[in-house]
Amino acid sequence: MSLLESSNPVLADGRLGPALRNASQSRDAASVSGVINKTSLCLAVAVAFGAMGHSVVAANPGLLGIVNLVSFVASLAVGFALWGRPAWAAVLTPVYAASQGFFLGAISLVLDRMLAAKGIQLTGGVALQAFLVTAGVTAACLILYRSGAIRISQRGAFILWCAVLGIAITYLVSFVLSLFGVSTAFISLPTQTGSSNAALIGLAINGVILVVAALTLVADIQQVDEAVAAGVPSSSEWYLAYGLVVSLVWIYLESLKLVFRLAMIFGGKRD
Repeated sequence: MSLLESSNPVLADGRLGPALRNASQSRDAASVSGVINKTSLCLAVAVAFGAMGHSVVAANPGLLGIVNLVSFVASLAVGFALWGRPAWAAVLTPVYAASQGFFLGAISLVLDRMLAAKGIQLTGGVALQAFLVTAGVTAACLILYRSGAIRISQRGAFILWCAVLGIAITYLVSFVLSLFGVSTAFISLPTQTGSSNAALIGLAINGVILVVAALTLVADIQQVDEAVAAGVPSSSEWYLAYGLVVSLVWIYLESLKLVFRLAMIFGGKRD
């Protein structure tokens, strides 16, 4: 696949080529280790702000709605900014990680409290369980990609991009409706326990979306390999790390929801 035809939905639609061509030139070429280091730094920022978000919302539960809105706006703002100015990734990628980490820390607290209200307890809470799922999914993606079992073709990238776009639009509609107190069936997190049809359908949809998120991570890994092989400048590492961070945050969010749904369905049977 041509480097200019990105397999990463976040960097798709021809944005990667111009970004790499317009990146400030340096003597050093981008490296896989360089991208990993920048991604790790952003994940550390996300964890730190996640702990902060957990504490802030624990003390002020009414702030959750504001945190949700600010996180959503920050995600869109960073995405649109990098669409026009990819060179800003060095500053905006950590900002994105911080905003998402704060939100994820806050939402994990709320989910734990919802489970506690049903008499359901998870070891380490939903945050730890979601971390383990995320780690497992990430490891599986790396193993499958490095073994050659999975590669994203140009057609596959187009299908993946369409799937991501469809999910994004669905989540956007769901978010807007939630502002007016409207809950979207199968997308909004369930409040019911037991193996009702609605709960099981929501769980299945959650699982499918998690698979799509995992495939975007495979696309990220493949994109990094292609960029490094093409000898792009080291200044492009932040832009490549942004794609990885977006996918990892998405996988963690879907893992949070999956763990919560499973606990509500199967834990609720004991009520």
